[in-house]
Amino acid sequence: MTTAPLKKFRGFTLIELLIVIAIMGILAAAVLVAVNPLKRQQQARDSGRKSDVGQIATALQAWSTSPGQGNYPSNGGGTNGVASTVLTALTASDLKRVPDDPSGGAVHYTYTANSATPGDSAVYAALEAPTGAAGSIWCWRSSTGIASEMTGAAACTAP
Repeated sequence: MTTAPLKKFRGFTLIELLIVIAIMGILAAAVLVAVNPLKRQQQARDSGRKSDVGQIATALQAWSTSPGQGNYPSNGGGTNGVASTVLTALTASDLKRVPDDPSGGAVHYTYTANSATPGDSAVYAALEAPTGAAGSIWCWRSSTGIASEMTGAAACTAP
């Protein structure tokens, strides 16, 4: 009497597959926590704000050399943080469009000018994910010509 040869099954058992899926789930969760997509989105919007402050600063510098004759526009009455007279002057000459806040919310750009010294001004925007202390802003000052992160809006006024 002969017996039938045993067939060898090749493949994975259900337990082995479940273990692999569980390990992959744990690794995916760890990567998601490490990447922190919410913070990356905030940093991307902050980059847009920094770029917008730079565009406004460049337009202010161009305006002060030609029609301003060394002076920056006065604060004037304004809406959305940036004076409407300043926006009118800049969009008529050097600023192609008024920058919108990347988050789609209220405009965060603020312009200040020193009325005692017309050659001094500052532009700043609040940051969502600052590298420094909470409540930091991105500030450009005409006295230095440099934009940098500062703590608090009071630090970014025209000297």
